Parts: sequence; structure tokens; C-alpha cells
Amino acid sequence: MRHSRLRCAAALGGFLIAATGAGGTLAGPAEVETHLGSAVAAQLNGDFGAAAKAFEAALTAAKDFNPGDPRLGDIFHGLAVAHRSAGKFKESEPYFKLALIVREQIFGPEHLDVAATLTELSEFHRQRGSAPEALESAQRALQIREALLGDRHMAVADSHGQLANIHMKSGDFPAAERHAEQALSVLEQALRPDHPGVAEAIDRLAQVYRFSGRLEEAESLLQRSLEIRQKANGRYSLGMLPSLDLLAALYRDQNRLDVAAAFYEEALAFRAEPPGAPLPEVAQSLDNLAGVYGDQGRNNAARELYGEALILRRKALGAEHPEVAVSLDHLARLHYQEGRVQDAEALIKESLAIRETALGEGHPDLLQNLDDYASLMRATGRPDEALRLEARARAIRASQEASR
Repeated sequence: MRHSRLRCAAALGGFLIAATGAGGTLAGPAEVETHLGSAVAAQLNGDFGAAAKAFEAALTAAKDFNPGDPRLGDIFHGLAVAHRSAGKFKESEPYFKLALIVREQIFGPEHLDVAATLTELSEFHRQRGSAPEALESAQRALQIREALLGDRHMAVADSHGQLANIHMKSGDFPAAERHAEQALSVLEQALRPDHPGVAEAIDRLAQVYRFSGRLEEAESLLQRSLEIRQKANGRYSLGMLPSLDLLAALYRDQNRLDVAAAFYEEALAFRAEPPGAPLPEVAQSLDNLAGVYGDQGRNNAARELYGEALILRRKALGAEHPEVAVSLDHLARLHYQEGRVQDAEALIKESLAIRETALGEGHPDLLQNLDDYASLMRATGRPDEALRLEARARAIRASQEASR
């Protein structure tokens, strides 16, 4: 234990020196609290770049803090979440590790703050495509919360919901269903069956059914959550958006494209109307509708919407965010379908460069990017380039398999 604490102190001391520079002016707690307040406000507004800068300012101001000060855990946790939310996964990971070190050393391994960091770390691993690590962190968070809060607490429901999402993404639908049902059961008892907070848990279970091919059961659940939201918010309100999106996606799966388009069009109108609407959410709505238009063969309309989504993401998130790469992929596929191969190639190369910088070699989206690029090379008579890209993708997958 003594050596563990010494390593912790050394890690924190070295990190604080690197972050603040030697010989800086000592700051008082009030300055740290001011920066933390600014960081939290920026996060609530969805400005994760500003949040990261404010947390970094708090870290600089905290250079005289003892490594055992719990506010360091808050700062590291906040920096990790802000960078992850901004799509900067490489910057995020070391802060998650430091937050976990600090909180475990201060509070012990079985504490709600430790569970909070594990929950966010699990989401980091899930977004990065590391399912085993995501599962491990989420399971540990659930165990802590159940031990401290009991198995009927809303925070426990959140952990079950997170585990359902992880299992759903990895294709383990029976496990996803168990956790989704448990989350729904807890929330129905903690709130009431027709409470708006229950609708999200219903949606999650519906998604499990949808992705496992049980479309009629999924539709029944989504109709239930739609009724809950409509009763609470009225038919024409922002509160209806999750139901509109999910029902539209289900109808698209069923090839009921006109109905899907109508729901997506309604969702887009709701999202885009309010002043100051979150641009990434509007961009996602544009993508959703463009996908249906593409299915209907309305390529010009789809291209226009994908282009608008790309502009909004660059404006809101910056040119190097992974979500910008998603927009580039959509446009690349559309250009390729229309025979505009050079335009498609330029967009695929740009999206690959973004993912290489933001996500690193092992991310599933980067591997898919390499596969898409290789397919384009083969289709355009450049087998040597295709082989090079395929070899790189194989090497990454082999390395991942060896690690497992």
C-alpha cells in the first residue's frame, strides 16, 4: 500500500508540474472554484472545448494542492469527460486514469465518486470500441452502487442501462435484454410507470428488441414511450424527439420509408426551430432524414442534407472531430454511388486523417474507414493501394486479437 501511495503521489506531482510549469504563482482555493464553476457551466451548454480550458485553468490554479485533495479528482474527472465529449480520445484517457487514482486513494475503491469515474470511463471505452474494458468498468460501477445504495436506486438503474448499451453494441442481446429490463423495473418503481423518466428505459429495451430482429415488440414499446411523452409534454414539443427518432428508425428498418421520412422531417423541424438549438443534434437529424431520402433514391436531396450536416458539425465541433468524419463518410458513399470517384476518394482520405488523429489505430471506425478506402481502390483498378490498406487493417486487428 505504501508503494502504491508513493506511485500515486509521484504521478500526480509529475503531472501537476507538467501541467502548470515550475515556479508558477501559487493560487488560492477561490480561484480554483471559480474555474470549476466556469467549466461546469460550459459543459452544461455543450461547449466542451471551453469546459476543457476552464478545467485546465483550475488545474493550473491547483498546483499547490496536496495530492490528496479531492478537488484534484474533480478536475481530472472533468477534463477526461470534456475531452471525450469533444472527440479527443487520446487527451481524455490519461485524465481518466488520474481521476481514478486520486479518487481511489482518497475515498477507497468502494465510493460513489469512484463509481462515477468508472461510469464515464466505461463510456469512453464503449465509444472507442473497447467492449471488454467498457464492460469491466461498468460492472464495477454497478457493484459499488448496489453495495452502497441497494439494488432499487436510480443510479443502479443507470448502471444497468449502461451495461445494456454495451452488450447491445457487442451483439449479446440476451445480456442486453436482462440489464435493460432491470433498469426499466427499477425506474418504474422509483418513479411511476407513466413518468417521463421511464420512457428512456422503455426506449432502450425497444432498441434491444429492434436490433435482435423483434420489430413488432420494439414498435409496441416505442408506442408506449410515445404515449408517455405525449401525455407529459404535448404532441408538438421537443420532449417528443426521442420517440420520433426511434420510431422513424424502426419504420426505416421495416422499409416503410414514407412513414420514416415523415417522422424524421417532424423531428428535424422541432430540433432546428428553437434559437440556439444544439448544432450537433440538428446535424444528426439531417443525417437521419438524408439516409431515408437516399433509400428512396432522392440523391440530390440527400446530398444537400448531408452537406448541411457537415457544415454544422465543423462549426460546432471543429474540423478534427470524429463526427465530422461521419459526415464525410456519408458524402463519400453518395459520390461513389453516383460515379464521382475522385470526390469520394478525397472525402475518405479526409475522414481517415481525422480518425487517425482523434481515435488512434485500434478504433472500429478507423478500421471501417480503411476497409472502405481499400474497396474504393479495388473498384478503381488500384490493387496495390488496396493491398497496402488491407494489410494495415489486418495488422491492427491481429494486434488487438493478440492483446485479448
